[in-house]
Amino acid sequence: MSAIHALHGFIGSGKTTRARMLERDLGALRFTPDEWMTALYGADPPAAEYPALLARVRTLMLAQWTRAVTLGVPVILDEGLWTRASRDELRAQAAALGVPLTLHVLPFDPATARERIAARNEQAGAHFVAPATFELFLPRFQPLTPDEESLQCVIRH
Repeated sequence: MSAIHALHGFIGSGKTTRARMLERDLGALRFTPDEWMTALYGADPPAAEYPALLARVRTLMLAQWTRAVTLGVPVILDEGLWTRASRDELRAQAAALGVPLTLHVLPFDPATARERIAARNEQAGAHFVAPATFELFLPRFQPLTPDEESLQCVIRH
């Protein structure tokens, strides 16, 4: 059955680990931007080019995951959905496609996330996140608000 499962969490919250579990358990097609970025542009693309490269990847992924959903394939979106606007946009896309949306909310502890990122950065070929990048992006993260709870199915991990 066609459905969208989206991950909401900050860098290092365990989104990709959870997305892989969901992919296996649900028999779904997983879309992880970090993996696409690394495959297409390397583990550490130039910071000045990163926003444009990520926009290209997201555009390509959007075309693929919406096509999969229309064909009846469940999808896992390992995006993060850091902002209310991005979550609202995804809810509108799900409604337009006529498929249910489940938002998987991951707990966030900055100290644990920093440790996970440091460990991941040591892995060959992993998508690199500089400590300064983590700190720069941290204020951009907007947790799920109480009024959003009823707008889709929410599973807290």
